[in-house]
Amino acid sequence: MKNIKINIFAMAFASLFAMGISSCSDFLEEMPKTALTPEQVYTDLNVLEPTVDGLYTSYRKSKEGRVGLTFTLLGLDETKQGIVQMSDPSQAGLDYYDGMLNGTSSQISSMWYKRWPMINTAALSIRGLELLFESDADEATRNKIRLLRANACFIRALAMFELTMYWGEVPVIEITDLDDPEVDMGRKSLDIVWKQIFDDLTYASEHLDDGKQTGSRATKGASIAMLGKVFMYAPASSGYRDFGKAIGYFEKIKGNYSLEPSYEKMFDEYATLEFNSNESIFEVDFICNSTGPNYWQWDMGSRTLANLGESCYIGGYDVALPTEYGYKMKSDGGVWEDGDQRRDASIRTDFTYRGQEYTTPSWGADELDPHIKKWEDRRLDKWTSNALAAEATSGRSFYWSGKNYMYLRFADILLCYAECLNETGRTGEAIEIVNQVRTRAWGGSLPADKRWSGLSQDQFRTEIMDERMRELCFEGWRRMDLIRTDNFVKLIKERNPWAKEKGTISEYHKLWPIPEDEIKNNPYMEMGVDQNPGY
Repeated sequence: MKNIKINIFAMAFASLFAMGISSCSDFLEEMPKTALTPEQVYTDLNVLEPTVDGLYTSYRKSKEGRVGLTFTLLGLDETKQGIVQMSDPSQAGLDYYDGMLNGTSSQISSMWYKRWPMINTAALSIRGLELLFESDADEATRNKIRLLRANACFIRALAMFELTMYWGEVPVIEITDLDDPEVDMGRKSLDIVWKQIFDDLTYASEHLDDGKQTGSRATKGASIAMLGKVFMYAPASSGYRDFGKAIGYFEKIKGNYSLEPSYEKMFDEYATLEFNSNESIFEVDFICNSTGPNYWQWDMGSRTLANLGESCYIGGYDVALPTEYGYKMKSDGGVWEDGDQRRDASIRTDFTYRGQEYTTPSWGADELDPHIKKWEDRRLDKWTSNALAAEATSGRSFYWSGKNYMYLRFADILLCYAECLNETGRTGEAIEIVNQVRTRAWGGSLPADKRWSGLSQDQFRTEIMDERMRELCFEGWRRMDLIRTDNFVKLIKERNPWAKEKGTISEYHKLWPIPEDEIKNNPYMEMGVDQNPGY
């Protein structure tokens, strides 16, 4: 990001047009691209509304494929890379935690740079909306401005939340002058980073729409849920770790959502619950064709089945697989209990396709080991009827997998709420909350021997980590959960076979390295000073 102070508008401007503003022909006829000033762009409501909607598209794209969700799953106690994928030394570093995990990693750089264009665009949009609000607008226009700013704040907060959880101290983008958007792009201390996230989510919680999400835009419940996560996930050194405050936010939304009766139905690829589940607090709108896929099945399916052709919906390339701990039963040293229906909904153990059982791997020895099932998309299978295939209009290929992603759902919030209750000495209440989630996992009737009772505070801390894995496996929260609970090194070293083989994982690996290109090209960063410790 060389010359950030003069190029931040250019970067956001390019991102703005890539998100669809170029379709606003009337706007372009009046003000050609080459003649636009930042203030003209970011104080025009005709531009700002599609720009804000484009931020949601950008956030969706930040979750696509390997540098979206898949790589954030690797190197954990629940997920690892397949054997064949480990032949790439650079990518293997994400599981080995060896010298290949460093500031020159193309995988790390891609994840870092994927988030900044939307943050820059959001910052410029927020400032433009602030200026518009200060003008002599009528009340209806002012309400529209509040709503657009709330949405821009929400997306910026999500992106910044992820950046700081993965990299620690990061730059903070605040624009004061649209026509001279000079920004200090140096890394900021955690109190400053988390303050912006808190402030953005607070504004969003006051001005987003009420009710349930019906399209791509978030509603108030999502921002309130994230405020609870702020006070739960922020490191103590930031000044924002406060379990009591987290409880207050979680309690604000408890009455607005409920658990879906069937766990499996939430991941139904026939889209019956997209924007239509009482459990969904915020979901990312993917589409199972070339216009907006998540690509995850390409990474999470079996190479053996991929040899049948890309229209076999359980095929793929073994990039992210469950660890043995992540797929085995407790009796065999794993996490799963007898009767827990979440296992069959989340993990594929049967590789029978069209009446034939596949038992011989084609290349890697683990190609027919248990795989991630949660993101499979039958709409893309060759043999799925056109009526059920619905939006699969770009050809039947697991490359275009596109289930919606429930980024925030009520079961997650209940488990977070229970954890915070336990941390504040209310362990008995916490246990009852967890039993609500577990009851759904056993089909609505929780056996007596599976009901939690009598746990101490420390025992609860241990058990809740397994329960979060069972409920939320492969949904993107595990890395952050391991980081915030200081279980990162201990549990990964025990359960991830690649990390265990190398034996080099250390506490500093809780944060990824800042990309060296960023440090070299950012005039506000310095080599030898701004790299995360250990790298």
